[in-house]
Amino acid sequence: AQMLVRHATQPTSTGLWSRPWVGPLLLMAAAALCLVPPLRLDGGGRFALAGYAAALFAVLGGGLVAGMALRVLALGLKPFTSAHATLNLAASHLRRASGRHRLAAAGLLCAVSMTAGMAILVGSFDKTMRGWIARTFQADIYLSSDGAQGASLENRISAATVKEIASRPDIAEVNGVQFAIVQLTEGSTMLAAGDMAFMQRHVDMAWVQKPVDDAAFDLQQSERQCLVSESFSERFRKVRGDVIQVPTPDGVKTLTIAGVFSDYGNEKGSITVDRFYFGRWFKEDSVARLMLFVKPGVSAEAVRGELLTAYPGMSAFTNGHLRSEVLRIFRQTFAITDALEFIGVLVAVMGLGMTLASVLLDRRHELTTLRRLGMTRESMAWAAAWEGLLLAVGGAGCGLIISVGLGWLLVFVINKQTFGWTLEFHLPVAQMMWLTALVLSAAGSVSYAVGKWGAELPVDREE
Repeated sequence: AQMLVRHATQPTSTGLWSRPWVGPLLLMAAAALCLVPPLRLDGGGRFALAGYAAALFAVLGGGLVAGMALRVLALGLKPFTSAHATLNLAASHLRRASGRHRLAAAGLLCAVSMTAGMAILVGSFDKTMRGWIARTFQADIYLSSDGAQGASLENRISAATVKEIASRPDIAEVNGVQFAIVQLTEGSTMLAAGDMAFMQRHVDMAWVQKPVDDAAFDLQQSERQCLVSESFSERFRKVRGDVIQVPTPDGVKTLTIAGVFSDYGNEKGSITVDRFYFGRWFKEDSVARLMLFVKPGVSAEAVRGELLTAYPGMSAFTNGHLRSEVLRIFRQTFAITDALEFIGVLVAVMGLGMTLASVLLDRRHELTTLRRLGMTRESMAWAAAWEGLLLAVGGAGCGLIISVGLGWLLVFVINKQTFGWTLEFHLPVAQMMWLTALVLSAAGSVSYAVGKWGAELPVDREE
């Protein structure tokens, strides 16, 4: 609406949004909202309402600060503009920036901060996932029933088949994994089981709260102990040392949480116990997954081929294939963000062009005067290009600063409160620099083209 208003080049001096303290106040409010816990929903779900409000306040406050930064930027350039007529002319317009200038800077800040903030989240997730995959996927071959590739836990590998595979001369170690959905008082979660001693030997677990001793990994001492994932701990507000009641066909089992570990496979959380006790409680000796270690010098790919031939109802993946497949799915999941980021930047740059076009329409008399004084149309186009470029510097520069805060908010507040996952913070500096260069070059090009068009406007032309 501001961009379509005529004769609005003068700065807005009244109204709440023009007050210099409103932007910083909104940013402080955003920081305070980061400390507010999530809303607790039925079934253990969480909704990061305060986190989303903090993101909104950060973008609004940053947009207001970016608008004020235009004048500071123009005044800071004053010693360098006296010898350059086009740059001096552009800076003079920003020293008395109109509401439309401020809106254009805010639009660029919104696009850059949200794009770079999302890049920080994706980069942090990527770095965390790679580390988690490297620690978790240690076995040489992973086996499952061909019908268990989806979310169903019904298709299993029989105990006889597990015994046959374990007895093969090329297999060094086998670990069977079992799952069951259990309904706690607070909500449903997943009960997982495996050889705890095997896990201790081969899985480099990322501990949030490390067990104080090895009792949870000792079959003789672990019947009443369990490990829980970080998402379970966050969802049900349970920590190491707390007791949970787990319903099983053999009755309710009272388990003490021995440790909390990071896991990114299930946002509803999971409880892990030894498979020996799981089989006793559920009267179940089949398994959902098998992890195999082959003997030294044996080709995992060759063993995989033999297993698929011997057990046509199986799916088998080697370590390398499974890792690459997980990363492929991860990248595919976030592929849409690239398109959304491009659209955001495109819309912001188009808004900048519309702003300059509307401002130049209001400056027709000024442009005519400049032509009469001898300024060429090329110089007038460069003046508009400098004006748009300085607008982009103010908006994109403030946007990069806000993006770090938004990235931190997404990683440590919204993601943590929603999924219960702690990610490693990663700042994709190269990607952020490429984004800034793209925005500035696009803004300069669009502004030059609009300036070229504006230089041709006759004084009596109506649009």
